[in-house]
Amino acid sequence: KQWYQRRVAITAGRIKSIKKEIRLEAKEEASITAERQAKRSANDVRPGKYGPGKLQQEQPDFVLPEEVSSSLRQLVSPANNLQDRFASLQKRNLVEVRKQVAPHRKYKLKYVEKWRVKLPEEIKELTKTRRKKKMIKITE
Repeated sequence: KQWYQRRVAITAGRIKSIKKEIRLEAKEEASITAERQAKRSANDVRPGKYGPGKLQQEQPDFVLPEEVSSSLRQLVSPANNLQDRFASLQKRNLVEVRKQVAPHRKYKLKYVEKWRVKLPEEIKELTKTRRKKKMIKITE
């Protein structure tokens, strides 16, 4: 009992200081959360890092006054919907930003000579005559 009463008396004297500590901790937490929210909002505006490449900032397309036609129906938009959609996916980190890889072979092509090229010329002549005989037989 005595121990408990002493403890209560000590803490009763410290109530003001404990409240002060709690207020300070609450202020620190509030400032930390405000900083985190500011960082998140800044990160939402700029594109994130997903993939090895960097997202290129596109310059807005504009038309010179000489190029503008008198009617809006004849005006041709230089935009490509598919490219715009793909760029927005990259900006939102749904698709990786990479450089386009040029197609290449996984293996080198083999150069193979046909058997007739390898044969000596005398045998080539014989094969030619044999072909002629067969062709003559077929035609007769």
